[in-house]
Amino acid sequence: MLLFRLCQLVVLLAFLLTGCVAADVQSDARETASNKVPYVSRLNEPQSNAYFHYTKARMLLAEDDREGAVDAYLKAIDYDPDAELLRFELAELYIAMGQLENAIRAVEDLLLRDPDSVKANMALANAYFGNNQPDKAIPYFLHVLELAPDKEQVRLHLAIAMVRVGDVDLASDQLKELLKRYPDSRQGHLVMARLYREIGLNQLAVEQYRDLIRRNPDVEQAYLELGLLYEDLQEWQSALDVFSEVLDQRPLNFALRHHISRVYVGMKRYDDALAELNIIVDLKPDDFDARRKIGLIFMEQKRWSDAVSVFAEILELRPDLDTARYYLGTAYERQSEWQAALEAFFGIDRESALYDDAVAHIGYIYLETDRIDKAIRFLELRIAEGKPRPQVFNYLASLYMSNDQMNLALNTVERGVGFYPENVDLLYQKSLLLERSGQHKDSIQTMKALLVVDDQHAEALNFLAYAMAVENRDLDEALGYAKRALSLKPAPHILDTLGWVYYRMGRFLEALKVTEEASLKLSDDAVIFEHLGEIHLALNNLELARAAFEKALQLGSDNVDLRDKLETLSDAL
Repeated sequence: MLLFRLCQLVVLLAFLLTGCVAADVQSDARETASNKVPYVSRLNEPQSNAYFHYTKARMLLAEDDREGAVDAYLKAIDYDPDAELLRFELAELYIAMGQLENAIRAVEDLLLRDPDSVKANMALANAYFGNNQPDKAIPYFLHVLELAPDKEQVRLHLAIAMVRVGDVDLASDQLKELLKRYPDSRQGHLVMARLYREIGLNQLAVEQYRDLIRRNPDVEQAYLELGLLYEDLQEWQSALDVFSEVLDQRPLNFALRHHISRVYVGMKRYDDALAELNIIVDLKPDDFDARRKIGLIFMEQKRWSDAVSVFAEILELRPDLDTARYYLGTAYERQSEWQAALEAFFGIDRESALYDDAVAHIGYIYLETDRIDKAIRFLELRIAEGKPRPQVFNYLASLYMSNDQMNLALNTVERGVGFYPENVDLLYQKSLLLERSGQHKDSIQTMKALLVVDDQHAEALNFLAYAMAVENRDLDEALGYAKRALSLKPAPHILDTLGWVYYRMGRFLEALKVTEEASLKLSDDAVIFEHLGEIHLALNNLELARAAFEKALQLGSDNVDLRDKLETLSDAL
């Protein structure tokens, strides 16, 4: 506070001394304040008072008293309302304090006095832009460009703001104008390429990146983004070529080697990926992400012992890494080394995001080692401890089902849905359990509730389509469900559902085509061959119908009606 009181004394003396002394006071204030040009006072009374409070604000900032500085700035502005510098510094202080609305109001006051102030319009545009209000920033950016058309950064920010509000065409126009004015604008080419990526015009994005690289071969960001674009498009060789070109110039760029290893994984060139990652580990032993990726590649290759060695070594160096402990447990589990796997999973901290995944694995290991009761008790205890993740409810319900305890399974899933009412896995399992318990209407309602949450859930669509076909009702709606399910997941059991819907609709030839295809892809499913027999029977293909029914019975169908039907058919032949 001593410095602040000395400042007050100096300013008061300035009121009594000559202009030369006042100039010395101003010089002292410059040295005390930041390297910004300070607000300059004249010696008439209001401005001198304004200068006093301005200096007070600067001293309070030096003492990190931001609230006091705001108050001092406001008093200075009261004495000299025409001083732009005071308002700009106040706005900057508000921004530093995270009070963007106050900053915006401070600049708006400037615009009321001078609507064509480039600096004020720019400050307000940036304030709105920084406050995630691009729609309000755009008019001020546009006005700045009217006043000063050659501001490159303003046009860039305007284009970005337009993208954020969905005006992609206008954003593109602004960027094209920028590149017309500044054809070598690095940032302009980058933003244009990103815009093309955003709207899915990937080839145009590639051309922009390539043009930027041609003009400025040293722009590393363009190489990186182009490589990532190729990677997203799964054009692995192109991505590898781009990343390798940069790596030739920067062989110690470990981020690039990580990118290249990921591309090799995409190409299934696992040995090459391992070579890149091992170079990283050799040169940078504390890169645990590279070590983790090596372990994951070993797991992808089913080299479980090698994976165990990698994750065990990571844990020796970093015992706190729960991800390594989780993967170590998984690798042991895949080798049926149950006790080692349990020790790894039990070592995961209860506060870890992976804890509930570990709990599910522990339950699975107990089940695999004929300790289902212990698995159930363990998962029940986890649920009793608090709000576990959805998979714990799901897995416990599965254990109850395998133990033929359907009521407990359904109760567990319903408890899970109570915690997570929009979890599609829990809703789907609940619907199946209701169906198995004979509560058909409730099952259908639950499956429809699931589709409200996720209308792209192929199995839910298939379930509803098949249920309607079995009941021979709402067949047009059932057909829509079945086709949507098949487009999302072209699986043979969904083909069978579509065939059965066609059969119920009397469209037997269409039914035959898709059901035959399903029987080829799922040749051990008794229900599909039973359906195929019914379709052949409807088409009067009696020999083929009998063959399909016999196949269904061979696959284990215990359908008494089917046996009777086959006997009748054999007699007819």
